[in-house]
Amino acid sequence: MGPFTLLRLIGKGSMGAVYLAWQEGLSRQVAVKVLMKDRFDQLITPERFLQEAETAANLSHPNIVTVYGQGEREDCIWFAMQFIEGPSLSEWLKRRAKHPIPSKRTILLSEVRDLARQILDALAHGHHNGVIHRDIKPENILWAGSTGRAIITDFGLASVNYFSHEAEKHFILGSPLYVSPEQARGDTLDGRADLFSLGCVLLELTLGYLPVRVERPEKIFRTRAAEDPRMFTGMPRELNPNVPESWDAFLRKALAPARDKRYRDAHEMLDALARTL
Repeated sequence: MGPFTLLRLIGKGSMGAVYLAWQEGLSRQVAVKVLMKDRFDQLITPERFLQEAETAANLSHPNIVTVYGQGEREDCIWFAMQFIEGPSLSEWLKRRAKHPIPSKRTILLSEVRDLARQILDALAHGHHNGVIHRDIKPENILWAGSTGRAIITDFGLASVNYFSHEAEKHFILGSPLYVSPEQARGDTLDGRADLFSLGCVLLELTLGYLPVRVERPEKIFRTRAAEDPRMFTGMPRELNPNVPESWDAFLRKALAPARDKRYRDAHEMLDALARTL
């Protein structure tokens, strides 16, 4: 893949795979995401991905994976990105839940707040530069444990505000468990969609699970789209009385079904986060 030599598979998804690779000229390890063209359709084209990756490559933030390059072959397109030593937040949570010492299985609220601060700072940077991630979830947050950094990946697959596509508003990116109501409806999005998804992640970290009924993905999408108040089985203090009132209020606003009831932007949410300390 250009100057990158693929070494081994490190992840696989519905549209392609991620490989550990070696960049010859700079003698460094990188991650290369390979997306097969036969998985694209008229709404998500190789050209669109390449354009969005170019935009994402201009995002420079310590909590966003850096994009080093991109390319295209007859059968696929690829992105070369910063390689992060560490699991996804999803993998980290699973490992933590299995810790042999019971007290180590619980995530401290101070840890959740610190992670929230880092992710919000990264989202503020992305939104300021016109990029909505659209798929914030534990799998897309890497945890570089040795440095204590949370790092967002897949900004290259985000929706660019100024990218115009007639059918875009009808296309849903995102995972049903973390998707915002307006995204489930196919509405035009702004950064508040990412803030709702982050709220879902923080709710999961706070309780140790995401309080959502086990249903088919399409049913979850319909429930979110309708702004059904039963989209969650309960809010933090309802499910765990030990959750501080300030944190409960913080998450309730982040998860308001109507976006005009949520935080206006990542900066306002960061200010509110500071008041929960």
